[in-house]
Amino acid sequence: MRTQKQYLEEINRLLADYLREIENSDLKPLSAQVYQVQSKNFVRWINGDFTPGEVKKLKRKAQEKSEGN
Repeated sequence: MRTQKQYLEEINRLLADYLREIENSDLKPLSAQVYQVQSKNFVRWINGDFTPGEVKKLKRKAQEKSEGN
């Protein structure tokens, strides 16, 4: 997916606010990390820079390739 530049700029500004909110919260470190990673991935997705499950798919292909040799 690709989002228009004007919207993406506002989304990035809001993401920065959200990440600061997470940093200032009383969330446990692992929970805070999950919130941060998932929100960053969403913004990457709307910018066309992320595909859910892509890393897992690449790892699976590499494993299948190494098992085939």
